[in-house]
Amino acid sequence: MELKLNKEQYEKLLELVYLGNWMVNAYRTDDYLEEYSDVVSHIFSQAEAAGLEGKAVRDETEGKYLPSYDFEESMQDFISDYDGFCFWEELINRLAERDALKEYGNTPLDKIDLEEFLNKKSVYLRRYEREVEENGILNFEFIRNS
Repeated sequence: MELKLNKEQYEKLLELVYLGNWMVNAYRTDDYLEEYSDVVSHIFSQAEAAGLEGKAVRDETEGKYLPSYDFEESMQDFISDYDGFCFWEELINRLAERDALKEYGNTPLDKIDLEEFLNKKSVYLRRYEREVEENGILNFEFIRNS
C-alpha cells in the first residue's frame, strides 16, 4: 500500500499517530501494547525524508524511531486539554449517576425504569455542570461516613 501526503499532512499524521499511541498506552505498565508503538516507529521513521528533521530520533538500542523530546513537548497542550476535558466529564457523569441512584434507595437496578433514571440523572448533570463552570472544585468536599 502506498499513501501520498504532502509535508503538512504528514506532520499532522505524526501528531495523530503519537496522540493515538499515547491514548492507548500512556496509562499502561505491564500490559503495554507494543504493536501500537511499532506503528509509531514505522511512521516516524520517514520524518527526516519528509523534511521534518527533529521530529524523530532513532533509539539505537531497540532500533526503533521515536518522537523527539521537542516533538513530545509540542503535544503536551493537546494532552492537557484532553485530560482536563475527560476529568470533568467523567467526574460530573459519575456524581450525577451516583446522586440519581441514591433517589432509588435499595431498589434493585433491574427494577429501575431506565427513562426515569436518565431524566433524574440529567437534572444532576446540569446541576454539576453549572457548579463546575462557576466554581471548579472549590465547593467539592469529601465527607467520611464512619
